Amino acid sequence: MQNILSEILLDMATKNPRNDKLIKTFGQNVRKYRITKNLTMIQLAGLCDVEYGAISTIERGIVNCSISTAHTIAKALEVTLDQLFE
Repeated sequence: MQNILSEILLDMATKNPRNDKLIKTFGQNVRKYRITKNLTMIQLAGLCDVEYGAISTIERGIVNCSISTAHTIAKALEVTLDQLFE
């Protein structure tokens, strides 16, 4: 049973590889639009109701944030999700 679960999880991970380039681009754009709006990371975190560390790791391209968080960030920065991924 354990081997089957391990195989399924490995197969799922293989089908959904991490796109580091996209994650970094998203983070760089979050930083760019945050700075354009003269917001600190702490202020953006407050607007998004997330921890400061979450914004920091997103901007540095360390984490692959959820769709919900990406949407909330876009709304707080008054940009589209497309703009954050360009």
